[in-house]
Amino acid sequence: MNYDVLVIGAGPAGLSAAYSAARAGANVAVLEKSKEIGYPIHTSGGSWIDELKKLNIPDRFMYPIREGFFISKGAQAVFEYEQPPSCILDVRGLYQYLAEMAAQEGAHIFVNTSVVEPVFQDNKLRGLSTRSVGRTRTFHAPLIIDASGAASVMARKLGLTSGFQRVGVGAEYDLFAPNWPRGRAVFLLGSRFAPSGYAWMFPHQENRLRLGVGLIRPDSSEDPKQYLDHILSARIFNGELSQISRLEYHTGVIPSEPYLKRTATDGLLVVGDAGGLISTMLGEGIRFAIDIGRMAGQVASEAVRVRRFDQKFLSQFERDWQKKYKQVFQLGAWINRRIARYSDEQWDRAVRLLSSFSPQMVATLLKGDFHAKNLLKMVKTHPKIFRSALLRAMVNRSYA
Repeated sequence: MNYDVLVIGAGPAGLSAAYSAARAGANVAVLEKSKEIGYPIHTSGGSWIDELKKLNIPDRFMYPIREGFFISKGAQAVFEYEQPPSCILDVRGLYQYLAEMAAQEGAHIFVNTSVVEPVFQDNKLRGLSTRSVGRTRTFHAPLIIDASGAASVMARKLGLTSGFQRVGVGAEYDLFAPNWPRGRAVFLLGSRFAPSGYAWMFPHQENRLRLGVGLIRPDSSEDPKQYLDHILSARIFNGELSQISRLEYHTGVIPSEPYLKRTATDGLLVVGDAGGLISTMLGEGIRFAIDIGRMAGQVASEAVRVRRFDQKFLSQFERDWQKKYKQVFQLGAWINRRIARYSDEQWDRAVRLLSSFSPQMVATLLKGDFHAKNLLKMVKTHPKIFRSALLRAMVNRSYA
């Protein structure tokens, strides 16, 4: 089977790349190992409304958050929003919508299809060997986009990575929770809830609540599901968590270290979690995956047009995403490494400090929107804190 572009993985990055490349005229195939798009769910789906609107994501996939709680062992901060800046996504619905968009532009989507090996011709990458229901099939194309998640299937095989050594491991219940307040999101911090990570309680539609725990390996060797069950048994929100029922159980793995040094090489582009192209501060990746996936599709379509599949030409993709997101990803990784080592006392101090911020400033911090204008506002409001933080960031420019 002959194509211009093969995409490994039908998550938001792969589907967005397929959409963009097909829209520009490339003949595209998407290879997804799961039996259906958007299942199983591997993410809590937190994102930012204004960024999603820029990407033309329909409102119907967003559940706005109007109230945010931060709870540590000995402190609590609460913020309310008249105009919600953040949302929880209908993950399955959004992914299938992205698949429909790609298919409408002419992309061919193959589910229940696992990639086995790369196919080479004259020492050049020229396709993929796949397996589906016991049948082996070869797809031929001069350009492959690896959107296979943290497994980084093709990036590993071509030597761009040996695998992420530091990863976030998550477990989550999707609950029927009829008494949970509409629009309330909660972050639970500290060793009682999630050593080296955090726990979350995110409403995502009427009467539904995602309760999850994310821990970082190798910082912690604990099982996140144990903490998940502990939170339920502790009944932190006793009345609000009454009459709950477990409807789904999700697990997921995301990179928790800086992006790959190379996300483009001869015949290959690497997008989404496969390239570590997420903000590791909170483990947020969907909006980046959609935007950077579209960038990859645009470069791929241009490569097809001019018949250039060498690393030098494809490196335009790296220049595109780095110009927009390199600083966000670097700073997120630096913050992640610092807070993963926090003690309960440090979390208490952080939450008390957070309570002195305005709701808008808290949203800016969580979003990682550290542009000059926002940084100046923070310095003016809390000069001692943010000047010292900026100084540390400048000293640690590598964000190691």
